[in-house]
Amino acid sequence: MRKLLISLFAVAALGTGAAFAQSGYWAGVSAGWPGAVVHFGVENVFSGVDVRANVGYQYVGVAGFGLGADVLYGLNVDTGTLPLDTYVGGGLQFGIASGGSLGVGAFGGIEYRLGEVGLPEGGVFLEVGPSLGYRFAPVAPASNVFFDFIGRLGFNYHF
Repeated sequence: MRKLLISLFAVAALGTGAAFAQSGYWAGVSAGWPGAVVHFGVENVFSGVDVRANVGYQYVGVAGFGLGADVLYGLNVDTGTLPLDTYVGGGLQFGIASGGSLGVGAFGGIEYRLGEVGLPEGGVFLEVGPSLGYRFAPVAPASNVFFDFIGRLGFNYHF
């Protein structure tokens, strides 16, 4: 497990460094179900695809810290005059508590950019979607495989 985490961290770090030359990036925080997260993202790493690294604390269910990475794809949805960005995404999450866990999730989201209130770099976002995971050491009476959902409300600052 340790070698897997180190390998994923190295790939993310090298990929992020190369992506800085290509486009912008953002950092943010969120809270919701199942926990609170601090994240860092890079725009347009691949054609229209953003990448985001997450570090968080899960306070619902088995409490503990976690690491993750998501890919986000922007959708061209007509929102009229509202400054909304719509997107879909998904990613992997690694839990570091009670023996560890590995999960995959998918979500849809919207971000309201705060340009109209004098903070064009800021944005408030909401994400919701399902997740599926595997606990390496289940907590009785739970099984190894679990189904959950993701629900986050947060703030991004775009650089």
